[in-house]
Amino acid sequence: MKSVGLTAYSFCVRNGNDEQYELHTIQEKTFIDIVKKEADLNLKKYVNDKDGESVFTFDEVKVEECEDSSHRKEYDCLLMRVKTGEYGVESEIIDSETGNIAHTKRIGEADVMPFGCAVLVPSGQHTRGIVVFQSIGRYGIITIMKKYIQEYLQRVDGTLRLVMEPVMPRTYASKLFEEGVLKSIRMIRYGIPEDEADRYGVDRGVKEMVEERVIKKPAGFMQRKKIKLQEFINRECGVSDIVKIDGFEMDDLKLEFKCGKRIKTISLEKVDNVVVSEDVTNNVTLEKGHPTFNSLCREMKATGEFYLREQGALV
Repeated sequence: MKSVGLTAYSFCVRNGNDEQYELHTIQEKTFIDIVKKEADLNLKKYVNDKDGESVFTFDEVKVEECEDSSHRKEYDCLLMRVKTGEYGVESEIIDSETGNIAHTKRIGEADVMPFGCAVLVPSGQHTRGIVVFQSIGRYGIITIMKKYIQEYLQRVDGTLRLVMEPVMPRTYASKLFEEGVLKSIRMIRYGIPEDEADRYGVDRGVKEMVEERVIKKPAGFMQRKKIKLQEFINRECGVSDIVKIDGFEMDDLKLEFKCGKRIKTISLEKVDNVVVSEDVTNNVTLEKGHPTFNSLCREMKATGEFYLREQGALV
């Protein structure tokens, strides 16, 4: 069974002067209305991108107005299931149980799969929203969805462009610290001092040389280092303040976590470049290896709403 993942990005819309638009007033249209209009027009109609050798269509589209416990509207959510796949090479489809050829895929045939996508725009005046993309195994739709949404915006105004950024990596790291199971700690130093290089029997002055010390099954680390890790998340200390080893000047600290069925390794030195991807395989209902649209919508909304709150758009 392939793992089902959700990747969240913060997004905004900019014009030719690099000015951000309020997401409800993009040339007198809302961002969600722009995308939904195009999705409805292309519902169950495959678009053939001959340059990219791929096909694409919208399979299901709906908009939900989401309220808080007091029935006050908090955000609009555009929920979509798309189908896409690539062609351009011939391949054989093999029955994994018998080893026999079940089908020979011709060069013009595309192997199409469904994927979910959600766009969340908070109520009120906001220039930033959240977009959530579903992946399955190593397959995803981030690049192709960004391409088509960009085209939809430029049909409204040729100067508009979609800008997506990883969604609050430090917030995600903090969540990983709370919910993940720590499997190992990797302490890394780039470059080895000459006296130590001699002891190790390696050449001196090789800049590409990396020394790594690994602790597996580090019981108690997350509890004992909880305060220091939180200080790091809050930018109150550096990586070298979390773990100190005499004679070892650490350049990076990598923590390996088990999250659901996935293993995630986070580099604290590069934490601000982390792209958030969460494993929701155990939280969705699978049919023929793919999540059902209803169960996927529930998870995409929950993930998007979490990051809207962390972004300060919801209270």
